[in-house]
Amino acid sequence: MTTNSKSEWRRLLLQRRRLAHGQRQQRAQAMAAHLLEQVLPQLNTDALVAGYAALAAEPDLAPCLHGKVALALPAVRQGRLRLRRWGWGDPLAPDDCGVPAPPVTAQVVAPSAVALLLIPAVAMHPAGFRLGYGGGWYDRLLSQPAWAQRPSLGVCFSCCAAIPFPVDPWDRPLHGQLTEAGVHWWRHPQGGESESWKPCSER
Repeated sequence: MTTNSKSEWRRLLLQRRRLAHGQRQQRAQAMAAHLLEQVLPQLNTDALVAGYAALAAEPDLAPCLHGKVALALPAVRQGRLRLRRWGWGDPLAPDDCGVPAPPVTAQVVAPSAVALLLIPAVAMHPAGFRLGYGGGWYDRLLSQPAWAQRPSLGVCFSCCAAIPFPVDPWDRPLHGQLTEAGVHWWRHPQGGESESWKPCSER
């Protein structure tokens, strides 16, 4: 496909990722296994993983991570995305974007308390950029240096990975991506490379 329109890429890729429930569930389980085996052992196990409440067609990792990690979830309110602590079974309420999120009473977490950002993506670019829904909430979050230094993985199905959609100046690259095929790192969270964070091929 040849297009310079992000919105057209978004429309086509949202259609592409409409998998049957059983397929989504199976692929989400594979993603969670890669996460638990390849990524989390390298991180501070006392820190939080910033996940997300999956929308209808997104990989839902939460059930696969139940009891294995402590979570924070995003909430957009009053024009800002904040990550708030969320415990298994705690209530969720629609945020200002209509996405299930922790209530305003839930604790806002600092970047230093987060070991890993799992960011849902409609698609991932070969250079590590994420195609989202167009709101720019994560790009604004990652424009803050403290958040930009936290390890971040874009989460998408492999059918929507390595897509050459147009990239805007305000788009923030992620450190890696997670698909059902495996984990791929583009860069070290602190800059440079280290043996434990060198990019690995998808499996």
